[in-house]
Amino acid sequence: MEIEDASYENSLLSKGRPLTLAQKSQRLYTQWRTAEMVAAVLSMVGVATSTVDYELGFAEDRTYSNCAENINEIYRWLTLVFTLLSMVFLVMRHQTKREWYKCRPNPFPKESEQEPQEHRKRIKKERKLLSLGLVLELLGLCIFPYPYMHANISVRQEFRTNDVDGRSHYVHVCYRLAEFFYVLMFLRLGFLLRSLFNLTIYQNDHARVYCTRNGTKANVRFSVRCMIKTHPLRLILGFIVPSFLLFGIFLRVFERPYTDISGLDFESYLNSVWCCAVTMATIGYGDLYPGTHFGRIVAILCALWGAFTFSMVVFTLESSLQLNISQNKAFKAIHRSRSAALVVVEAFRLHLLKKKYGDSSLGVSKQKQVLERAIKYYKSTKKSLKIHRNRREQEMQASKHYFKKVSNQMKRIETKLDKLLM
Repeated sequence: MEIEDASYENSLLSKGRPLTLAQKSQRLYTQWRTAEMVAAVLSMVGVATSTVDYELGFAEDRTYSNCAENINEIYRWLTLVFTLLSMVFLVMRHQTKREWYKCRPNPFPKESEQEPQEHRKRIKKERKLLSLGLVLELLGLCIFPYPYMHANISVRQEFRTNDVDGRSHYVHVCYRLAEFFYVLMFLRLGFLLRSLFNLTIYQNDHARVYCTRNGTKANVRFSVRCMIKTHPLRLILGFIVPSFLLFGIFLRVFERPYTDISGLDFESYLNSVWCCAVTMATIGYGDLYPGTHFGRIVAILCALWGAFTFSMVVFTLESSLQLNISQNKAFKAIHRSRSAALVVVEAFRLHLLKKKYGDSSLGVSKQKQVLERAIKYYKSTKKSLKIHRNRREQEMQASKHYFKKVSNQMKRIETKLDKLLM
């Protein structure tokens, strides 16, 4: 659809006809998203070149006290080039976004005089080119292993806490400064996630107009919430599986120089991913565990992130197994009708037995007991369904109160974040 709109706009330009405000807005919106995606891709290409530089630069004779490396500056220069290109497209992205806000159609066409004051202030801030968000994003892109960066960092690390003398022994683990910059480079994943979420239907020009009219902001948080509502399990698993790989990279970087003391094979990337997976799942087999300070920090982050994501999986599965309103009505009708029909059938059998054998026969007395059990089952079913309904209503009221409280807290947090990022 966007391609057809672009071809239509080009035909208007070739004929010398001026574009309408809506067409110009759509054109700038497409350029904005394109520049954002190109900047994100170039930044991730820089991460890929830094990964190659790290793998090729890690020397085989490196130990905990020896930061030996294979020097090859070509990949760092490539990282610098891709980062600069990413910065250029990022500035273009903010410039195009600023122009788009200038020519954007008014979401309150019939009541412009009643346009919310908060909306006007927000638009005024977003029209600024050099915003705080752009400065922070450019500073984030400046974090990468620079060419000729060969400084080392020595970290004091205890390697034995229960010595025969009762004293702790310490070593100084040697890290390269470029390794810390390499780990921090993965903050660029935020650019890629933002560009991917902005491609959804909850971020286009049409969605932004309706979000503004309803007093909300069409940002990445809004897209994530909408995706969780429509495709919860798919989105959560999409966060969990890459987390194994990402935390595995971090753990391997910090534990790899320490393997000659710990004796654990963190040279293998798969072992690092396995350690992060069992930590996120809160299993902890103990076959692999971090020994350095930074490796333990990664393990703590794995545990916290794993507790959050796996609890979301359980919550999503539980929600998918619960009956909806129509299914709950059918469930109650089935049990109520079966128990009632059972009473009618047993009562009819008792009537036939009385008519055939009389009131004092053995079959009639047994059938009376069967009928009493059927009536008791009917009453218990009716009572359980009533309790189930009351409990469901109480849970709904408690959930509404809880979600209202959480929503108010999230609104306050979002307001503070928006003020910080604007």
